[in-house]
Amino acid sequence: MTTAIGKLGSTALTAASAVAASNDFFNADANNPPQRVGGSPPFYAATGMVPGTSANTVIWYTGETGSDPARSTATARIDQSLSVSYGARANEEAIRTLVQNVATLAAVTISPTDPNGVALSSALDRRLAVNLSAPGTQTITDIETDLAAAQTSLSAAKARHQQANATLSDFLQQIDGVSNEDVGAQLLTLQTRMQASMQITSMLFQTSLVNYIK
Repeated sequence: MTTAIGKLGSTALTAASAVAASNDFFNADANNPPQRVGGSPPFYAATGMVPGTSANTVIWYTGETGSDPARSTATARIDQSLSVSYGARANEEAIRTLVQNVATLAAVTISPTDPNGVALSSALDRRLAVNLSAPGTQTITDIETDLAAAQTSLSAAKARHQQANATLSDFLQQIDGVSNEDVGAQLLTLQTRMQASMQITSMLFQTSLVNYIK
């Protein structure tokens, strides 16, 4: 029994302890610091946990921790009535889970001469695999999809703006791009037509029935 309990402590319980410690560490932030062993050396005699502080405990995430969606932390207006959100936080569930499980795997040292090394590695792998594939949780793909949707909206708005710019540039060219010679020629033609029209109007005004019979 002693051997079996010893093996359990060196394998499944060690893996469980590592995952529990990483959960406590990575679920913490500046407002909710991780727990640490209370008391002073020798720590093996300690029986309680106390909240850590920035002075004595590493806090992995010290960034913004708003309650609003991470995407809304950065927005840009790309059209008159259209905005896109492209923000992100390092403590988003998908990012945190990935960093946490990689860190847990790196933190557990398994000696090649440990007779329980293979069993410990298998127990740890099983727990980390469950954490990485838990149903209903955010994944890196979800974040990529959100950012891709924002990029698609941005590309569509850019295409519309380029088309509108080309149309307005064409209109402007028709106004500003006309040479002085063309304008002068058109004005001279208009003046000639107006003079001819006025002369004919004057002649018709002077015409009477007597003059017409003559």
